[in-house]
Amino acid sequence: MNETFNYLRANGIYSLEDLEHRVSEHSAATESLKKTLDEQTARMKAIKQIYDSSAAFQSLKPVYDGLQKIKFEKPRAKYKAEHEAELKQFYAARRKLTGEFPDGKVDMGKLSKEYDTLEQEHETTYAEFKTVREDLQRLWKVKSNIDTAVRFNQRTAEQKLQNQPKIRHKKEDMTR
Repeated sequence: MNETFNYLRANGIYSLEDLEHRVSEHSAATESLKKTLDEQTARMKAIKQIYDSSAAFQSLKPVYDGLQKIKFEKPRAKYKAEHEAELKQFYAARRKLTGEFPDGKVDMGKLSKEYDTLEQEHETTYAEFKTVREDLQRLWKVKSNIDTAVRFNQRTAEQKLQNQPKIRHKKEDMTR
């Protein structure tokens, strides 16, 4: 109890309205930070996929080049059939890379820097998210305790009213 009161006093929460306001502020901040974290994670995942696509492109380029060297239709169709899976992977990797680099110049250094920057921002954002979330959980605990106390006081007041002896007036007694 003492710890809770000290926490409320230290954070300038002196009324139920202050507590409600602080809970809503922290909830909004938590949602905003979570959205930012999700966006950063999605972009980092996309960069990793581009790395994978680049590696697949490099490893499967000789298969594609082999197809391009064949000029006649029948040998070309036979080669395509033999290397169908590799060519599908190559085309998918090429689509992914041209989607990210429309000019055709793949700059993995740029992606690496972007990934490192995102990783640092993600760590910073997560640390902030973690602190706000912990504070929010504490506020919810305090709010829950206060709600429980309010309900207890209401029940106690209702029980007192029910337990009071009923006073009969003389007129009521006469009619009976």
